[in-house]
Amino acid sequence: MTQTGKVPLWEVAVLLFVLGSGCVAKQAPTTGSTGYPPLHPGYGEFNANNVLIGDGEVMRKHYTLMMPPNGTAVLRGVVFAREYRVSSGNGRAVTGHYDGKIELRAYMGDAFLPQAWSALKPRLKPVSGLKAEIRPEEIMVEPGKNGTFEVRIDSSNAAPGKYYIYIVAFGEEGWRGWAVVEVVMEKTENG
Repeated sequence: MTQTGKVPLWEVAVLLFVLGSGCVAKQAPTTGSTGYPPLHPGYGEFNANNVLIGDGEVMRKHYTLMMPPNGTAVLRGVVFAREYRVSSGNGRAVTGHYDGKIELRAYMGDAFLPQAWSALKPRLKPVSGLKAEIRPEEIMVEPGKNGTFEVRIDSSNAAPGKYYIYIVAFGEEGWRGWAVVEVVMEKTENG
């Protein structure tokens, strides 16, 4: 500071440069070349296609399960940190993953519903006719570390027919992924 009480302009410029360069200020977490975490493709609107369901050996996005009346089945599920790429404003691709803390929920729906969340959501309903329980309901997924869960399906007192159970993963970053269990219950000779 000078004797007149004024700060020289060059000192202000140096201070602003240091703060702007991140030497003193805290920077946002970086992913990719832009310096900011990339947005998910479609901003979380489309199925992330990172949820699989099955018997443990056969795992699919759409799994068909034949069940007897008044039966119980336990299926295995996995959510993996699927990689995605988004073009940035400078023409480079930024890489990210569908990962983090995930909540899992079960819904009933129709066969072959759309891959867009805004079209799927109003057509999903609470599970009825069957019982579906997911354990655990919250998991963590990281690149190289899948999250696993189980779905217990109980067909006690359910009418014969086809049921479509949607297992939806809600990522804390706003993405969604889902898989479908098609439960087929046939009539018995007595019913």
